[in-house]
This record gives sequence, structure tokens and C-alpha cells, in this order.
Amino acid sequence: MKKPELLAPAGTKEAFIGAINAGANAIFMAGHRFGARAFAENFNQQDLIEAIEYAHLRDVAVFIVVNTLTFDDEVEDLLKYTDELVKAHVDALIVQDIGMISIFAKRYPNTAIHASTQVNAHNIHHVKFLKDLGVKRVILARETSIDVIRQIKQTVDIELEVFIHGALCVSFSGNCLISSILNKRSGNRGECAYNCRLPYKLVKDKTVIGEESYLMSAKDLMTLEHIDELIEAGIDSFKIEGRMRKKEYVTQTTMAYRKAIDAYFENKPIDYSTEIDKLKRVFNRDYTKGYMLNEIPKDLNNDFRPNHMGVQIGKVIAYQAPLALVQLTEDLKNGDGFRIVGEHDYGNLVTYMKRKNNTVIKEAFKGETIYLEVKEKVYPESLLFKTLDSDLEKDLVMYQSKEFKIVPLSGMVSAFVGKPLQFSLSDGKHTVTLSLDKDLEYAMNQPVTEDKIAEAFKKLGGTPYYFEALTVYTDNVCFIPIKEMNELRREAVIALNQKRLETKEALIVPNSLQNGFKYDNKQRLTVRVHTLAQLDTAYRLGVEEIYYEDIVKVDPNAYPNALVCPVTKRIVEDIKGFDIIGPTLVSELGGIYQNQNRFEIITDEFINITNIYTAALISNYNVKRISLSSELDAKHVLGFSDRYFKTFGSYPNLEMVVYGHKDLMISKYCPVAKTFGYKPNCRLCFKDQYYLQDHIGKYALLNDGHCNMRVMDPTPLLLIDQLDALKQARIHTFRLDFTTETEKEMKSIIYAFKLALEKKPYRIELSRFRMGNFWS
Repeated sequence: MKKPELLAPAGTKEAFIGAINAGANAIFMAGHRFGARAFAENFNQQDLIEAIEYAHLRDVAVFIVVNTLTFDDEVEDLLKYTDELVKAHVDALIVQDIGMISIFAKRYPNTAIHASTQVNAHNIHHVKFLKDLGVKRVILARETSIDVIRQIKQTVDIELEVFIHGALCVSFSGNCLISSILNKRSGNRGECAYNCRLPYKLVKDKTVIGEESYLMSAKDLMTLEHIDELIEAGIDSFKIEGRMRKKEYVTQTTMAYRKAIDAYFENKPIDYSTEIDKLKRVFNRDYTKGYMLNEIPKDLNNDFRPNHMGVQIGKVIAYQAPLALVQLTEDLKNGDGFRIVGEHDYGNLVTYMKRKNNTVIKEAFKGETIYLEVKEKVYPESLLFKTLDSDLEKDLVMYQSKEFKIVPLSGMVSAFVGKPLQFSLSDGKHTVTLSLDKDLEYAMNQPVTEDKIAEAFKKLGGTPYYFEALTVYTDNVCFIPIKEMNELRREAVIALNQKRLETKEALIVPNSLQNGFKYDNKQRLTVRVHTLAQLDTAYRLGVEEIYYEDIVKVDPNAYPNALVCPVTKRIVEDIKGFDIIGPTLVSELGGIYQNQNRFEIITDEFINITNIYTAALISNYNVKRISLSSELDAKHVLGFSDRYFKTFGSYPNLEMVVYGHKDLMISKYCPVAKTFGYKPNCRLCFKDQYYLQDHIGKYALLNDGHCNMRVMDPTPLLLIDQLDALKQARIHTFRLDFTTETEKEMKSIIYAFKLALEKKPYRIELSRFRMGNFWS
């Protein structure tokens, strides 16, 4: 069985070095643009190039993240950026935008393209689609179960990567618009505002259920104790999340999983409790084994706290400003971080402690009751947590050193009178042998001994190497200048470096995509509905093209003179019985692949089409028209058709959602089941309407039929005043999305849009609406 790759994150140089020294086989990192963690420190172009060489000398691969959705005016800069990375022999590019995936796979034939988890691959059809594009590895959606992972691995010959530790998005990746719509900070563009980490109330119809809590904040993923199960599933790469996390987290987490993986293959025991305790100290939001290992909602969410919890080390007995009397269950010292959690939360670094006899101390011990300086009022029975362990952080400092030795060598020196000094180096794979260009002479006074020769050649400071074995053969009577031994050693190390850095030619092959649209300039109003009653209403109002969500059971023959199409689910993990049997609005890439060009299909906005290259790619799958992504602003929407024509010589068929409560996210986690302690498929949400509520409003929760929860924007999108501009931009299909609207509301909206499209006066009654990203 092949040992899986351990892939670690790096948002800083220190984390990068720490991950390598702690045992990572590969590092993923990003530049200042195009990476989905825009607020990490990240690396400039020269940093990345130097990092690639630094890692390769240490047998570590480097994957550069370019996993944001790409706009047309960024493509030229993106290609210049990735060309430079390929020339620097980057091992792989991690990409979200499927148009860019297609271009990169052809442009860089000797460089691996990995499909980011933001592509949301979670079924066999989806993975096959990506393989056909030329993807070497798919980073599966975090929600993909281990059973499905096994099926994919057995069915598709492609590398699979999964997250094994770190932060979890509560939404399926690439399907979250909450930060983009509410904060103008797109998660798909690396600028997530983490709305899911904020407090919410759960509302049933009009009744608040329980107190406000962090109802959508997921625990951190931790699979250390299940690493054997993941190895046996055949997964190729284990990924640690955390490019925003500090270097100590990266180092300690990498080290823990390195131990676990090696212990499995060496059939050795491992003390999981000790390793997990260390993991908790560098960062945790409490832990879950995650969807991959079939966690249920009540065990996935931490509604108590959205940030680092640390480990509990005691409790508060009493408080008298500015000191709290605390009873310790673990040692505490100056420089540690702490947080007191109770009726009032307070956190700080330990700077002052004393015993009951007023002796000021720098360290307190398990079992002691001591006074701790606390500058805000706290209450008895509050819990004391250690959030920074200064001893552990000191232990990790050595791993952040560039001088850390990681590559073992064997060496041999031959020094005999009448022969050239010879030095051989081997790393087990590469061997170099160099000699002086003259014979050694007999020493008249002080010959160089075997020990002196060994001492000179062992000096490998500033390199990643250390000698596992160095053998010196000598007659102990030679004269050898120290300078010459040093020079020979340096030249041998340089020669070995060159061999270790040899790689495939960095090929760059320009290529282009082809248009597949049959241009259609007919103006039409389409409607998407969530219920059968809404479908009937739309039909009665004369809408000729209606999409219905497939939780609704529909007889298309009951609607003559109208095209009534199903909408495929965005999440289709189990593909048994999944089939496209006619014109369909397709919501995920697996459906496009599964259709195999049999029926005309329309793609929904969560295919994430944000540039003309993705549009052209998708057009070649018998796609009648595409829905543009909600991530696009007016500039990119209104110029889309002209840019497409300029590049491909034809116009695309575009559809634009111009009304509707937007899907802000779709989640395998259910706050309803969490609140009531139920397992999935409790179907409570089909009996009553539930909402999340915050200061903005009430977010309707809609079940997609597979127990994935859609979180809806309380304020609808409305672009009725932009119809003329959209028509001038050669967008001819305008869609109204209905979810929770009544028949009366539907009538008002449909009539208004019909009048507006005919350039007649209209009236629409909405107390609040937004224009999304279209008008920023």
C-alpha cells in the first residue's frame, strides 16, 4: 500500500519552514493574488520561486493555490503569473475556475493541475468531468463520505486528496455567497467575512427557539485517531487546513499527522491522547471527525464559541479586582495565554501571579490555588482555559530554523599521498564524486589526520543535509590545506543540489477554447419555482419556460404549451438512479458530464461562470445557455457578450437571475437537527418553516430534498430597473427565482417584469431589495 502524501499549509515563511521540518511531503501556499485566503500574509513572486527551490532540495513538493474565480480582465495577469511559476518548476497548481483548469491542463503539460475543493467535487460523475479536463488530482468536497471516496477511487483512475484537519466551512465550498452578498467580500474570491462564525437565533415560523448562539459555527476537523481508516480507503493526499493559522499550529499539526501515518506503516503504537492535547493547545474550536466520517449535526457544531478554545486548566474560586483566585488542574506560567469563560469572558497573557501568602511567582503548579491578575470582572465557577502554551511554543522553535537538518547523506573521503583528494556524496538517489586536480603530497611537519579530515568535510551548515555516515580512508601522512578541503566539500554540495533540483522541462503550450453555442436572440422570461403551487401560478400567468426544483413531483404533460424543466440538485453524492431524461437546469458539473450531450441543458449560476473561457468550455457540452454567476458586477456582466464575440467570433446565450431570494449557502449541517438533537432526515423542516435570525433579518431554511439545508437571503435581489441595460448587453433570458413567495407576491412580480420587458410602466411593491454584486 502506497504511503499517502502529507500536505501542509503555509501562509508565512516561518510556517513554510516549520511544515517542511515537521515532516510534510508537500506544501500548499499562495501569492498575493488569486488565492482563496486573501488575508493571509502570503508570498510575493520571488518568495514563491525561492520557496520552490528550498522545498525541492528537501524532497518536498510545492503546490501553488490559484483557487479563486477568475474575471476576464484578470486572465492575462493570471497567465503571466502561472507561466513564471511553471518556469520555476512548481509541482502543481490548485485551481477552482474550471475555465482556467481547462486552459492550464493544456498549457502546462508537464505541470500537475489539481482541482480545488472549491470546485465542490463530491460524486463520480463530477470527478470524471474533471479528469476529462486533464486534472491529475481532485481535492474532494469536505462533505464527501468515506464510502463515496472509496467508490470514486475504485471507479476513476485519478489522485484524490481530502482534508484531515483544520477549519470547516459550514457551506459546501464554492457554493457560499453569504459574505459576497451581505458584505461585498466574496469567499470565492478569497475575501470571506466569516458570517457563519457570528451568532444567530433559530426561529420556527414566528417563534424564537432558544437563545442566540453560534449556531452555524463548525468545530475544527480532527481525524488523527482515524488515520488508518483513511489510509485504507486509498486516499492519495492528506491535507491540513490552515494558511491563516500561525506557525506553531502548522508545525505541531504536521508533526502529529506525520507520526500517525508513519506509525501505521511501521506497525507501531502511538499515544493519541498526548498528540491531541498538543493539537488543542495550538488551536481548536473543539473537534469533530467531520462529514467524511459521518458525523451528525449535533456533533459538528460548536454553538458555544467560534474561536480558539485552548484546554481547560482550572476554575475561578473568587474575584477581587484586579485578582482572580483560581484553582489549577495544570501548571501555568508567565507568558502563557489564558481565557476565563463564564458569565463574562476575559482573556490575556499571564504577567502576574502570586500565592495566598503574597509571594509573587512566575510559575504555578497543578493543584495549587493562586491569585491571577485579571483586569476585568470575572465570576466564581467560571472556567479557566490555557490558550497559549509557552513551553510547547518554545519546543517548536527549533523547527522554524532554516538550518534544520532534514536530508541524510552518506559520504566517503579518500586521501593518500600521490593521489588526488577525492570526495563522494550520496543521498541514496543521487551520487556525486569530485577530486582535486593534483596529487596529494607528503606532509613535512603536521600531516592531516583522519579526524581532521572528517571534521572538515562534516561542515554542512546552511544546507538541509547531515551525515548519516562519513567514511574517511587515508594514510594519515598527507598534507592537505584546509581551504582545499572546504572548497571540495562546497563544490560537491553544489553538484548534489543540482542533481536534486533536476526536473521535467517546464513546457508552456499556448492553446484556446472553442465556442459551442448556437446563438439565440429570442427574448424570454423564465421562472424557477420551489413548490407545485408556485409552478401552477407561473403557468396560469403565461410563463412559457418554468424550472421546478426536483423535490416537487411534476407531470410535464399537465402544462401544454410550456417547457417545464426539472432543476438538478446542487449536491448529488449518491449517483444511483440519477439521470437526465430531458431538457434540464443543471446545477453541478456531474450533471453536465452525466448528460453526455444527449439533451439540451441550461446551467445554473452555481456552475460559477465568471469569465468567457469557462462559458466557452461549458458551451461544448450541448448547453443551450448559461446562467451567469452572482459574483459578477455590472461591468463584467454588461461587457460579457462583446468580450466573448471578440475572442470566439460568436455571441453566447446568457441567462440572468433578475429577481429572487438568493441562496447564500447550502450546508450538509442542519441547525434544526442540531437544536433538537436529531439525526439527519428528521423532516422537521417540511412540517414548519424555520429561519436563522440576526440583526439583518430572518434567513429562510429550505431543505433541498437530500437533507442539505439552503440558507436564503431575507432581502430579495431585484434588477428590474436594469433590464434595458442587460438587453443592450445581449442578455435575452431573464429569470425570476421563487422560493417562499405567496401567489399574490408572485403575480405582482411576474406582471411587473412582463410590463418592464415591453417597456411599459410597471409598479412593484417591495419594501426592501438589493442589487447584489451587480451594483456595488
